[in-house]
Amino acid sequence: MATDSSLPETSAFRLMVLGTDLANDFAEHLRESGLTPKHLGTLAMVDQGFARTQDDIARLMRVSPSLVVRLADQLEQRDLIERQRDPANRRKHILTVTEAGKSLLAETGSRAAAVDAELAARLGARLGGQLDEALARLMEGLMTDRQRPGPR
Repeated sequence: MATDSSLPETSAFRLMVLGTDLANDFAEHLRESGLTPKHLGTLAMVDQGFARTQDDIARLMRVSPSLVVRLADQLEQRDLIERQRDPANRRKHILTVTEAGKSLLAETGSRAAAVDAELAARLGARLGGQLDEALARLMEGLMTDRQRPGPR
């Protein structure tokens, strides 16, 4: 484990650097479609059931609700999501991913799988599997924590 004075040796720093690099690669891949990683994140969260409403997405992504409205507008214009008013609360919109949105997610999922294969090749099967398991556990905890109401 790293000491306070060795920032580059901390897991947090390494994940930040690697995550930024991967996000930039994905942004480049998405550029042709005119979408951003935030668009993709919105689609994935709705598709996986982590979020149903624009408010849910804002809380999970830690972005302003107005940004989510813009993202949803853009995704809806491209027929990647559908938005309907929530019958229980007319001020909220429920989002669903369209077939075109599911297709885009499958395509980007294939790209992510290729990146995973590259990582596994660098790490070997055992370490690659451990990394995947650790990241899945961290992601599950993050999504669970962010779905709880209340201040952060």
